[in-house]
Amino acid sequence: MKIIRKLFLSLVILFCLSAVKAQQVKDMPDSVAYKNTPTGPLSIYVLYPGNMTKVKKYPCIVFFFGGGWIKGNTTQFQYQANYFCKRGLVCFLVDYRVHSRQGTTPFESLEDAKSAIRFIRKNAVVFHIYADSVVASGGSAGGQRR
Repeated sequence: MKIIRKLFLSLVILFCLSAVKAQQVKDMPDSVAYKNTPTGPLSIYVLYPGNMTKVKKYPCIVFFFGGGWIKGNTTQFQYQANYFCKRGLVCFLVDYRVHSRQGTTPFESLEDAKSAIRFIRKNAVVFHIYADSVVASGGSAGGQRR
């Protein structure tokens, strides 16, 4: 029975991902600088739901790209961010330092991820989100944030 559940869940995930990939990618959203580092400022790209009202709070999801702390960029999860944004979530695509661009180690990447989450929570009122309900997501190195 567990195998059937795992298979079903895998099929649902594949279906969702294929639906997400079929959507057209929009231009990159506006960015907000969340941290200044010795190698330059880091930004978060924010996507808002189209039917958003400023008097209401929204759930949010934060995406961290993968790339083994060596490479990658914020566009990796833009399809998924567009998908969730269309379903009423505020989405954040976080840039963080990687070895190929800034010559850093995974330790700086983790510091940046923590800084991004703190920045998002601190500015929850500005972003119209629930500060205590931030979903973090990512792939590969981007999925190893704590």
